[in-house]
Amino acid sequence: MKNVLVTAGGTSEPIDGVRSITNTGTGRLGSLIADELAASEDVCVTYVCSESAVRPKSERVEEVAIKSVYDLQDAVRRLCSERKIDAVIHSMAVSDYTVRAVSTAASFAEALGDGHRNADDVLRAMERTDIRRAEGKLSSGMTSPLILLERTPKVLPQFRELAPGAVIVGFKLLSNTTTDDLLDTALRLLRNNGCDYVLANDAAEVSSERHVGYLLDGERRYVRYETKREIAKGIAETVTKEMRKRQ
Repeated sequence: MKNVLVTAGGTSEPIDGVRSITNTGTGRLGSLIADELAASEDVCVTYVCSESAVRPKSERVEEVAIKSVYDLQDAVRRLCSERKIDAVIHSMAVSDYTVRAVSTAASFAEALGDGHRNADDVLRAMERTDIRRAEGKLSSGMTSPLILLERTPKVLPQFRELAPGAVIVGFKLLSNTTTDDLLDTALRLLRNNGCDYVLANDAAEVSSERHVGYLLDGERRYVRYETKREIAKGIAETVTKEMRKRQ
C-alpha cells in the first residue's frame, strides 16, 4: 500500500479569539487530486486541509483538519513519523505571515517615546503593547489598531527531509506573467525545495470554469492542462506512475 499526503485549502492565522488573517485557497483542486489518487486500491490518501476546504468525495480518504501554518507543520511531521510517505502533493495555500503582536497607534507611540528608533526598538515597543494577552475578542472600539506580522516557516522544503524517498509535487501561483517567467519561477522552486514536479499556474488563467496549469519536471519539460479535473487526473497519473517506478 502506498501512502500519499495531499494538502489543500488555505491556512488561517489568528488575530484574536474570533478574527484571523486567511487567504482565498478553497481546496477544490486538492480535493479532486485526492479523489483521483484514492481511486487506486493500492493507494492510501491522507488529506490535510483547512477547516473550510472542499473535501474529497471518496470515503477512502483520511481527513486531517488544521488552522494555522504551525498546525500544518505539526500535522505533517506527525504523519511522516507515523508512516512511510511515498508521495506528497502540497497544493495548500500557506500563509507567508502570522500575527506577532497587536497594538494601537496611541499605545505604540507612547511605548516608543521620543527620538530616533531602530527596527529592534520598534519590534520591542509593539510587543510591550501587545493587547492579545487576554484571550477572547479584541475590542471593536479600538482606534487605529496596528498588527505586527512575522514570516512563517516554509513547509514545502521540509517534506524532502521528512519523506526522503517520496515523490514531491509543489505548487506555484503567480499573477499576470508570461509563460516563460512562470515556468522559470516554478523550476527554481522545484530545485530549491527538493521537488520532483511543480504545478505552475497564473491567477489570471484561473476561474470557476477554466484552470490552466503546467506540470513541470526537473528538466523543464511540462504538460499543459486546461481545467482542474485535467490537472487532478494528470498529477494523479504522474505521481502513481513515479511511485511504482520507485518500488
